[in-house]
Amino acid sequence: MPVKVKKTDGYQVSTPGGVKAKGTTFQKAQAQAALLRGVEHGWKPTGKKKARVYKKKHHSAAMGSFHDKRAKL
Repeated sequence: MPVKVKKTDGYQVSTPGGVKAKGTTFQKAQAQAALLRGVEHGWKPTGKKKARVYKKKHHSAAMGSFHDKRAKL
């Protein structure tokens, strides 16, 4: 289902099934269009926030002397 964002008195989000939003901001219109496209492709909203994935960083330089000493243990 193609989702269209059109500039009117604000922005309008529409699909072939009808208008989904009228008079909204550009950022909100883009967000709703992304949501509608995701639902179309099988995404099921749960209402939960996305879990953050933190990259673990090591405090020493990569392959430095500290690393060599630890590898020998």
